[in-house]
Amino acid sequence: MFERLPPTQTLRAFEAAARLGNYTRAGEELNLTHSAISHQIRALEQRTGRKLFQRDGRQMTLTDSGRLLAEEVRQALHALDLALQLGKVARQHAAQMLRVSVSPSFASAWLVPRLAAFHRQHPHISISLRSTHELSELDFSDADVAIWYGRAGDKSFRYQRLLKEVIFPVCSPAFAAAHPGITPQDLPQFPLLRFAHTLGWAPWFVTAGVKHGEPQSGPVYDDPMHLLDAAAADQGIALARGCLAHNHLASGRVVRLFDIHAPARGNYFSVSPFDTAKEGVINEFQDWLRAILAESTAQE
Repeated sequence: MFERLPPTQTLRAFEAAARLGNYTRAGEELNLTHSAISHQIRALEQRTGRKLFQRDGRQMTLTDSGRLLAEEVRQALHALDLALQLGKVARQHAAQMLRVSVSPSFASAWLVPRLAAFHRQHPHISISLRSTHELSELDFSDADVAIWYGRAGDKSFRYQRLLKEVIFPVCSPAFAAAHPGITPQDLPQFPLLRFAHTLGWAPWFVTAGVKHGEPQSGPVYDDPMHLLDAAAADQGIALARGCLAHNHLASGRVVRLFDIHAPARGNYFSVSPFDTAKEGVINEFQDWLRAILAESTAQE
């Protein structure tokens, strides 16, 4: 395909010579010598089998065949230049589009409400969110970076810790008002809401000095946001992650029972491939996340 097409340099030399009517001036425009332009024109004449220029004094005048070809070549070069410019714009746009894989709980509780602030600070970056429920589902063919809660794992990916997460008990304002003298040791007497995927209460019990193992009864929730909603609905006491509980606490839907917190079993990480052309954009997003997360949790 396109075997009969001459090199682009040959077409540019012909177009410049046709437009300027002078091989020397065409060479100056293209940073080529007079002889180089002459050689390109002869090569094109041999390829087309037509005489393209005739000498008129010191000028090179197009023949009828040359004029027809010059117009076609000029249009073709213009179309090629436009296509390359459009391709460059598309590549630049793609480089600024950041596809972020994130768990639904983190997206709804924290990231989505704050994306407007990110766009104001980084108007050159467009965010495209993709919900991922498990890290094993992550496919970097469809995402540039993932925001994930857990532990640094697969060494084939780059992990950047965004937040050292903590856990603490929360309840509805009504429950707190009804039990003003409650102590950590009293908690096993009340309904303790449980998260399906981790043994969450035991580490906090240890930190608080409560001699009680992991609760074996009480409601179980598969989504950490449902756990918070249940606590807000006065169904029991939930052990909340600080990051996810931020909005519930700020709105007064839940309150902290005590000032005691324990390290969570996991932390929030950004996960990305080592070999990526979007490293700069990812770093900007990570820096913003880390700063906003630190600011938000410091206010609690």
